[in-house]
Amino acid sequence: MFLDLFGALTSILSTYYFVRLDSKAWSVGLVATSLNSLLYWQNAIYADMTLEMFYFFSNCYGWYLWRQSHSQKELAIGHLSKKQGYLLFIAVISGFLLILGLLKMFTHSNVAVLDALTTALSLAAQLLMCYKIITTWILWFFTDVLYAYMYLHKRLAFHGLMMFIYTVMAVVGYISWTRQRDNRLKSTLTDRVHYS
Repeated sequence: MFLDLFGALTSILSTYYFVRLDSKAWSVGLVATSLNSLLYWQNAIYADMTLEMFYFFSNCYGWYLWRQSHSQKELAIGHLSKKQGYLLFIAVISGFLLILGLLKMFTHSNVAVLDALTTALSLAAQLLMCYKIITTWILWFFTDVLYAYMYLHKRLAFHGLMMFIYTVMAVVGYISWTRQRDNRLKSTLTDRVHYS
């Protein structure tokens, strides 16, 4: 219960900081991933346990990217091209099939399909988060709905609740990042017109 509660709380706090584009999200995320790794191991959610290890390293990488952008040119909120979207789709499907195969071969998980799908989607969403790609919030929304079902099925009440909160935060994150991107574009356009 301790890991479920505190893993959920630190994860929600980290996501709150992501919505606000605050680099504190990465350091809080490091604590959350450590707690969640242990929780998932104890509950035989093996792909998620491995995913938390990936999150740990991607938190370090994302923190580096976001902090580096403060000393240089800021990392701007972006979007995927059509080609990148297709490649992402293929990567998610391929990742899902690979993870599912590994789970079926090496574990006794009774949620292998959900575990594999949410893991593949999360890997893609986390990578997009590192680069401030707005599509991350769309992926997180759908992933969080699936996770809510899986965690409630596994009787991890706080993590199930956390995922419902995450679905709302994904919508807020998408709206917030879209507004910030649009404001930055307007500001850039105004500056160009002003200096012309």
